[in-house]
Amino acid sequence: MAEVVAAMVSNVAAVPPLDLRQVWYFVTVARELNFTRAAERLHISAPALSQQIKALERQLGVQLLVRDTRSVHLTPAGEVFAQAGHRLLDDGEAAVLESREVAGLMTGQLVIAAIHEAESAFEPFLADFHVTYPGVQFKIAALRHAELLNALREGSADVALTWSFLLDRASDSEGLHWVEVAPTEVMAALHPSSPLAGDDRVRRGEPLRGTPVVLFEREYSPVTYDYAVEELYGHGCPDPPVQEISVTVRAQEAMARCVASTGALAPLSRPVAEMLRGEWVTRSFDPPWMTVGCVVWRGDSTSPALTAFRAAAVEASRGIGRSDTVT
Repeated sequence: MAEVVAAMVSNVAAVPPLDLRQVWYFVTVARELNFTRAAERLHISAPALSQQIKALERQLGVQLLVRDTRSVHLTPAGEVFAQAGHRLLDDGEAAVLESREVAGLMTGQLVIAAIHEAESAFEPFLADFHVTYPGVQFKIAALRHAELLNALREGSADVALTWSFLLDRASDSEGLHWVEVAPTEVMAALHPSSPLAGDDRVRRGEPLRGTPVVLFEREYSPVTYDYAVEELYGHGCPDPPVQEISVTVRAQEAMARCVASTGALAPLSRPVAEMLRGEWVTRSFDPPWMTVGCVVWRGDSTSPALTAFRAAAVEASRGIGRSDTVT
């Protein structure tokens, strides 16, 4: 073994080892292109950050940044080193995670902001992660979509769990990354006496336009309401027969309770429908109505536990045939 190590060392180029802290500092400046903002993110002073970058430039023997009184720009060498620095930091994180995983030392806590009533859709993913990293504890807070995105940005949450259609329609997702991990079917909850209960499936679109549906009032979540109406009745339905109910939280539970009293159809996610099991029957839609649960995080957030969680989310998204990180 000693001979192998000696051979590896003898093949290393005569370049002084890099200080990963300086690489981290430079990558942050390259992302922000502003020393003040980068220093705030790194929790050091701007002059100290500038000195560290200059020390890195001296070691490399190249100029990485062009500075003036108003702005910071990357040189061609800086652009190349920023990309290489990202890879170097990622490899360093991976090495730490793999070593801790082998030793069974991964510990920590993740604060997770989950959209109301979506927790059950994410249970398989969360359970698999907990089996792999039993030392990482979860603290889960149920919030509305806008609230959980704000929690991410403010740093009061490490990661968020929400639906893909909300992210697709959001105008405030800049700087966030997400992957899809939890495909979830939306079911039709029906009173047993409903004519639709005799069919194996409930047809969506124009065939459903004469059927009353119970939904939460639009003010509760306009994006979700509009999405649901379009999925149920198709695009451009002139006067959808929606019976709106007032809710504060747990909208799907409130909708389900109204199936018996109103005779209207209620769309419920499969996990919620299976959990509640009330005085109604459930049917799949035709065509099937699928939505996907997503794991969301800030691009500049990092910790060993969060890095492991993010890697598990990316792996889960590949397992369901979904694309990698979306920005």
